[in-house]
Amino acid sequence: MQIKAIFDKYAKLYPSEIDDFKLLSEQLKQSDDITSRKNFVGHVTASAFVINEHTKHVLLLEHKTLAKLLQPGGHVEPDDKTLIDATLREIEEETGLQPSTLVLRAVTPRDQHVPFDIDTHFIPENPKKGEPGHYHHDFRYVYTTKSSNVEIDPSESNNYKWVDWDHFSDIPNFVHIADKIDSILEPSPRDFFRSLANDESKDISVVAVSHIIPSSEAYIRSLHENFNLVGIVPKPKSINKNTLKVLKSEGVPILDQFTRENIFEHPEEFADFLKSHDKICLVDIGGYFSDSMDKLKEKLGSKFFGVVEDTENGHQKYEKRLTGKYNMISVARSPLKDFEDQLVGHSVAHATETVLRQINTIITYRNCGIIGYGKIGRGIAEYLQQRGIKPRVSEINAMRAIQASCDGAIVCSTDELLKKSDVIFCATGTRALDLLKLRDLKKGAFLASVTSSDDEFDLKFVDSEYKKENVAEHITRYSKRGHTFHLLNDGNAINFLYAAAVDKYINLVQGELIFSITKLYETKEKGTKTIRVNTPEEHESIARLWLDFVMRDNQIA
Repeated sequence: MQIKAIFDKYAKLYPSEIDDFKLLSEQLKQSDDITSRKNFVGHVTASAFVINEHTKHVLLLEHKTLAKLLQPGGHVEPDDKTLIDATLREIEEETGLQPSTLVLRAVTPRDQHVPFDIDTHFIPENPKKGEPGHYHHDFRYVYTTKSSNVEIDPSESNNYKWVDWDHFSDIPNFVHIADKIDSILEPSPRDFFRSLANDESKDISVVAVSHIIPSSEAYIRSLHENFNLVGIVPKPKSINKNTLKVLKSEGVPILDQFTRENIFEHPEEFADFLKSHDKICLVDIGGYFSDSMDKLKEKLGSKFFGVVEDTENGHQKYEKRLTGKYNMISVARSPLKDFEDQLVGHSVAHATETVLRQINTIITYRNCGIIGYGKIGRGIAEYLQQRGIKPRVSEINAMRAIQASCDGAIVCSTDELLKKSDVIFCATGTRALDLLKLRDLKKGAFLASVTSSDDEFDLKFVDSEYKKENVAEHITRYSKRGHTFHLLNDGNAINFLYAAAVDKYINLVQGELIFSITKLYETKEKGTKTIRVNTPEEHESIARLWLDFVMRDNQIA
């Protein structure tokens, strides 16, 4: 058995526990068989906590000799090929529960042999068996079951009990592991993210552009925990003050000094900041680094190995500028992003409706238009149609225009849409509207964006031509000589006003970003330096992990 390899992986998951395993660590350096029960320095045992899937009761056995409630477990036998085999055999021998009724809840699906806990404890001398005092290094696993057909071995146990969770958490022997088990049974997105990193992740230096909002907290923490996070470059128009405060208090490095503009204007300063690091990967949103990549690569050389890009807007920027000097993975067109984009579209439309209700404007009774019928634009259209609104759609891509028509929208030119729509959703990320087009807006029209104002609008001459005034919270009116229009949330992503909620599906894309960092590093010397995408098999694997970690309670197969 690869006990040392398993222990090394456990130690990386729980580095704060290393000092508790000095004896085990020293024994693993020796050649002695650490699974042999004849090794009286100390040897490995295996045990299991079996938990009822429906009630969360824990199966404990009343030990015949010690008269304590303990979990099933024991010595590793020569026929056991793995520690998991040992636990399944012990469970069956001591409780009668069949392996087919048990589901292993691994702490890391990348290697199910890693236990959730290791406990080293002293076993007193046993004269009857001729065994001197020695140590057990107990490798512990968690199983769930729907079965309650327990038949104890009377030679091992006096009785058994299904102990409720609150009682179990108070038993002195188990207080220190209750939280560990709880996190496995009720997994968080951070567990999902951790499962997508690997043993080399801590060696990778990451700078990531990110929104600083509640739905990004777990993702940012995971970058900090699983990689050498050099820093987060915040998207300036999507920063939640409370989230920023919390992340800073946890030691997450926030690079306020770097913006899209000064990285573009002074890439050498950004490169100088990074040059003390090695194995550098940039995680981008919207092509922040696209105009500076050649200079960054020139300054950093082999220290820098690639970019991971999140958005379609950024994908297109890199596509225009990619020079074959570095590797890149884009998740912009990943099928895992479809779920998020659909819900982003819904949240954009819902947020717009919420803001407009402040001034007694209800979109149900307004003509609505959508510029751009990508995945987010389609999500907006779906929401509007659920509200009984048939939107106009302007789309330059012929295939997407056909899709809009098939979905029941009115496909028209941008000029017609601007003249006839009371509420316009801009979903292109390519500065769809400038001053000339804004002049053609229907009088009093409301504009909502799915991204930041500098990506969606060209507003540089607007303030000199139009008078600007705030008419309600997050609504700005622009007016001149009888023409008016309104900008919602200063032209920035309106869904960020309400935490940009897209439920747990945002974790799919964040997870693929994390996976892509590790994959990019593993394959940095392979293939042509161009924009790559992850394979269908990899998407399926990420989706399966998400179902296991994030949606486990929903009983999705």
